[in-house]
Amino acid sequence: MKNLLLATLVLLSSFCFAQTRSILFIGNSYTYFNGGVDAMLKNIALAEGDTLYTESFTMGGAKFSDFCNNSETFARIRSRAWDYVVLQEQSQLPAFPPSQVEAECYPFAKRLCDSIRANDSCTQILFFMTWGRQNGDQTNCGFYEPLCTYDGMQQRLRESYVQMADDNNAIVVPVGLAWKYVRDNYPEINLYQSDESHPTVEGTYLAAMTFCKTIYYGDYAYGDYASYRPDGIDFQNYVHLYMAISGVISNNSEECNLNDMLFVKLVHLGTYAKSAVATHHADIKISHDFDSCVCDFGNGVSHTFLPNDEEVSNDGIYVNFTTYLGNIPSELLNVCVTAYRGDCCVSDCEEFLYDYSVGIEGIAENLFESLNFVNPVTNGKIQFDSDVTGNYEIYSIEGRMLDSGFVSGCEIDVSQLKNGVYMIRIEDRTEKFVVAN
Repeated sequence: MKNLLLATLVLLSSFCFAQTRSILFIGNSYTYFNGGVDAMLKNIALAEGDTLYTESFTMGGAKFSDFCNNSETFARIRSRAWDYVVLQEQSQLPAFPPSQVEAECYPFAKRLCDSIRANDSCTQILFFMTWGRQNGDQTNCGFYEPLCTYDGMQQRLRESYVQMADDNNAIVVPVGLAWKYVRDNYPEINLYQSDESHPTVEGTYLAAMTFCKTIYYGDYAYGDYASYRPDGIDFQNYVHLYMAISGVISNNSEECNLNDMLFVKLVHLGTYAKSAVATHHADIKISHDFDSCVCDFGNGVSHTFLPNDEEVSNDGIYVNFTTYLGNIPSELLNVCVTAYRGDCCVSDCEEFLYDYSVGIEGIAENLFESLNFVNPVTNGKIQFDSDVTGNYEIYSIEGRMLDSGFVSGCEIDVSQLKNGVYMIRIEDRTEKFVVAN
């Protein structure tokens, strides 16, 4: 270990500053069952400090054609400038023969999309890809063979929803694909009601998490969704549901047009250093095809990032606060980032305490750049990718300190912790982790 050196440390701590987005769901019972996908989505986001304003206009068994013939549909669309509008077709129709879907579904999907864009050209349209019935659509099996099995019905739903999204420059939320992943890999999780069609609470939760992962595009990790978990869903099943949506989102982003989402998220990453000179930064998670991104530090200082800037990578934008703020006095800043694409933009804000007033005696040779460790923890030990050194504290998700000590190595024993979500702080770096033994 190197000798301790005197260093002036910037304390950059983050407190959630809610950013409200609005979303309208247009659908039927697959949308409103178990209190509604919209309500669960809102609760998941709220548990992590992201505020969603949600509304739903639903009718049992309704088709897109029914919504197009109902004036209330267009009144809801025109009621505000929505950030997102979700469209869910009747559960069987998109699985019917292509010629029938082309005649009875696609024209009405286009009319709804045209109305949404006429109201606000920047609204992002999300098609809710639903799931096949548990044993196929036996009522219509005799008319069309793919309907005779779950797999055949799911494949036709997939094809139709992807086609609707491609035709209307929209995005598919691949709930049906997540559903198939759970069926194939975790058959012990029951997603269906006794009617073999409507979702259980687990099914609605899976749908809501898929929407959340789509809208915030990978920003939430294991522990974040567990901050809101409906009664009756045990933690192990939660982990399996999360694994399903995580794999489906990453493996089907191109087919479902997920890369076309316009999104931005300001992520606080704490303070760390590689030498006696402290460096301090945050990351901006952002769409791949943004035109520009403005970071407003809330004190009269701002900076515009362009796609080819050296701070921009496939993982987002690296923001070194010291580069733009320097030795300003201690100040609580409302930092906002806005991503632009054409005439459209999205924003996200957080509060940061920027403070140059604290000094420490030195930085160890192996002070880590980040807390990279295996998550979730399944063997009773947090295992880091490399050696770390420093004082650590472990907290419950409610903020109660459960353990503390000093680490000098690549692991910390947490075998005393029950399955659940926790936070670990080592010096000035804090991360969430999940215990799933």
